[in-house]
Amino acid sequence: MRTESNSERDAEGVLATAVPAGTTGNTPGTASDEHAVMPSARTAPDDQQDATGLRTAVTSRFRLPGEDDPSPRTGRLLGLCVWAAALGFLGLIPGGRLAVALAVNLDVPVWYAPTALTIGVVGVAAIAAGFAAIHRYRLPIICFTTATFLLLVNIVLAYTTL
Repeated sequence: MRTESNSERDAEGVLATAVPAGTTGNTPGTASDEHAVMPSARTAPDDQQDATGLRTAVTSRFRLPGEDDPSPRTGRLLGLCVWAAALGFLGLIPGGRLAVALAVNLDVPVWYAPTALTIGVVGVAAIAAGFAAIHRYRLPIICFTTATFLLLVNIVLAYTTL
């Protein structure tokens, strides 16, 4: 995919391209012979080093596929779905133990419920990020491994604390 330089963008960050002269079928005012405005591309220039550069780097790695993106390989998608399902079912262990402990008023340390919930939410966010980065090579595996580690920590906390 081609990246454009800042000189190809106008002040609003929109990519400006030349329209061929003598375009037929265009009504007056829809396109001129000078420039037409297109939405900006998904990739950004590499010369930005501030907060927008970080935002652009994150949004280019974690995004939903567009129309021009190829579909992910079936085996890769199936593997991630099975992994996510296994993590979801194993996540019922600490979640269920916490729900039962709170329902029957067991002695639960004050720190346990917020900690277990935070670890669970971060793990679910890592799984969602893994699916959002499915077109990357290693990033989904890193996200799912992080979610697996967080789930194991949550399971160990559930069995040692409750």
